[in-house]
This record gives sequence, C-alpha cells and structure tokens, in this order.
Amino acid sequence: MHSPVKRSFFTRLALVWMHLANEPFIALYTLLLFILRKDLNATIFQISVFATLRPVISVFSFYWSSNLLRQRNKLLSNLMGAWVLARIPFLCLPFISNVWYLIFAAGIYQLFSRASIPSMMEILKLNLEKKPREKLFSRLYVISFIESIVLGLFVGKLLDMHEGAWMVLFFVAAILSLTSIIIQMRIPLPPLKADENALPVTTNRLLQPLKDCIHLMRSRPDFARFQWGFMVGGFGLMFITPAVNIYYADILNLTHDDLAIARYIWMGIGVVLSSFLWRRGLDKIPLNRMTAFIILGFSLFPFALLFAGISLFWVNVAFLFYGIAQAGSHLVWNLSGTLFAKNEDSSKFSGVNILMVGLRGIVAPVLGAFFCDLFNPFPTLVTGMLICLLGAFLMLRPAPKELPALHPHRAPLGN
Repeated sequence: MHSPVKRSFFTRLALVWMHLANEPFIALYTLLLFILRKDLNATIFQISVFATLRPVISVFSFYWSSNLLRQRNKLLSNLMGAWVLARIPFLCLPFISNVWYLIFAAGIYQLFSRASIPSMMEILKLNLEKKPREKLFSRLYVISFIESIVLGLFVGKLLDMHEGAWMVLFFVAAILSLTSIIIQMRIPLPPLKADENALPVTTNRLLQPLKDCIHLMRSRPDFARFQWGFMVGGFGLMFITPAVNIYYADILNLTHDDLAIARYIWMGIGVVLSSFLWRRGLDKIPLNRMTAFIILGFSLFPFALLFAGISLFWVNVAFLFYGIAQAGSHLVWNLSGTLFAKNEDSSKFSGVNILMVGLRGIVAPVLGAFFCDLFNPFPTLVTGMLICLLGAFLMLRPAPKELPALHPHRAPLGN
C-alpha cells in the first residue's frame, strides 16, 4: 500500500504537469471557432454545428464516466485513456484541415476531455485533503493563465503572419499535452471501496446512468437547485456562442492578434487577479450565492461586447469580465462534485455536471444561431445577457435543505 505522502506527491506532480503542458493546447482550442470563420470561411450552419456539438457530446462523456460508480478500479485507466483519445485527432491537422474535420476533432476532444473530469476529481479527492486540494487546484489555474498571458504576446501575431500556422501549432501543442501520460501512470491510489449509495444495477445499461442521475437529483435538492441555476446561466452563454464569433470576424473585423490579446492576456489578467478571492469565497460564501456572482459576472461579457462597435478596447474589457467569472466557474464547477459528495463517491456528482452541459447544449447554440441569423449578433448578445441574469436571480433564492440519503433499495425509481 502506498503511503498518503507518496500519493499526495505524485498526484500533485501529475496535476502540475497536466496544467502546464496542456495550456498551449487549450489556448489554441479556444480560438478554434474564430479560426473556422476567419481562416476557413465556415458558414453559420457549420459554426452552429460546432457550437452545438461540443456541449452535446458531453452526454456521451457522461456515459463514458458513469461506470466509475461501480468500477472504481478503472479511475486511472479512465483518466489516461480519455486524455490520449481527446488529443489524437489534432495530430492529423498538418495533413487534414477542412472545416468538417475540425468539427470532428473538436467533438472527439469535447467527448473525452469531459469524460476524464469525474475520474480526475475523484483521484484528487482520494489523495488530497479538502484544503490542500482546493488551494492547489486554484493556484494551478492561475499559473496556467500566466502561461496563457505569455502565449498571447506572440501566438496571435504568428497566426496573422503565417497562413495555416495554426495547424502546426495544434500538432505541437497536442504532442506536448500527451506527455502528461508519463506522469499520470505513476499516480498511486488507496484501496477503493464501492459507493454505498449506488442504485442496484438494472439490466438496461442505457437507462441505468440516467436513473442514477435522477435519483441523485431527487435525494439532493440542494445539488439539484445548483444544477438548475448553472443550467440557466450556462444556457445564456451557449446561446451567444455562434453570434460572438460572427460578431468578431464579420462586424468587428478582428485579427488573430486582436482576439489572442483579448483571450490570452486580458482574460488571463481577470483569472489571475480574482482566483485568490474566489478560493477564499469558497470557504466563506454559500455555494448558491457564489454561483450567482459567477453567473452575474458572465452576463457582463456580452454587455461589454455591445460597446465594441464604438471602440475595440471593449473587447478586452469583455474578456476581463469573462476571466473574472471563469476563475470562479472553473473552481466551483470542477470542485462542486467533491463539495456535495462529502463522504460519498464524487464521480456521480461530477457526472451530472457533465450531463447537464450536454442537455443545454442540445438547444442553446442552435437556438442562438437561428436567432442570430433571423436578426443579427447585437440582439442575440442582449438576449444572452438577460438569460444569464435570470440564472443569477434563480441562484439567489433560499437554498433547499439536503435530504437524508435514500437507501438504494428504496430509491424512487427502483429497478
């Protein structure tokens, strides 16, 4: 049996390198929609497919990770397998670079990057105590964005100077990210026990994960209310996704450098300046109120973009607001499973987070693209902002009490 000190050391080492080695890939990935429109002249239909596919694929991510509840010995193999599969398609970009292949590659990445989250968070929960876990997770996110700020100084200029440079950069970034596997395979785990509150297994493998999810939401109204607030706020952000990229490329006529500076540097500044406050807030502010502040921060993103027609500086201001909100969202969304789980298996809570992303992704981007095509990006941004404000309002309502855990054999849905 590995000692807690050894487990902690290798878990920290793996998490540090995963963040540092993966940030160049993540930074490029966030520009992918803009690249589709700016470099490959993607249509609004293709943009809406891309924007829809990414969250919808999360439903399949939910199924990938759902078996962790009963097969906890697969935590590490789930993490490593998903990490590799998410990045393999991008190794082909120097040879295949059409719009539909990029949409396919993004879908595969979204599927497996989301699928790795429940196993990663459960490994952190098993190997690190609550306080060190939250502190490390927050600090590494800040370090990643400091790295992103440095990348912002030259990546945009490189993309503007050399047509097609993004293909080579994606290839190199994917290779760098894949080196994390070398350290991941050395993470030791304690003896694993089955979750005591899991529902009995039915013969229907398709419905079982959904039954687990509904049972969890019914027995934990505090967790359910958190999910619905995040659902509405996230719906507002997904609603504006197609519109903002058309807005950047067609109306504001941004260059790669303009957007890279906004996304890498200004958003990075927002993350770096606010992450410490969000982490402190996690200990002092009720989770529902903290989530309301996060969603309110996201609503300032489309609000600031409305003024970008007057001056492009407002694009930087918008990403500053987005970075502040994203720092809190990253902390709350990823750690919420461990916070709600307490002594239970956190992967089932994290799995619900992923499923809800997929459910709102089925509707929001398509509806936003249709709305943008029918009107234009400006009213789409206003509508998305109002939806986010509604989500913030919902989260400010008094939180429901946690119910006593239901015995699996007396679960509402049974077998």
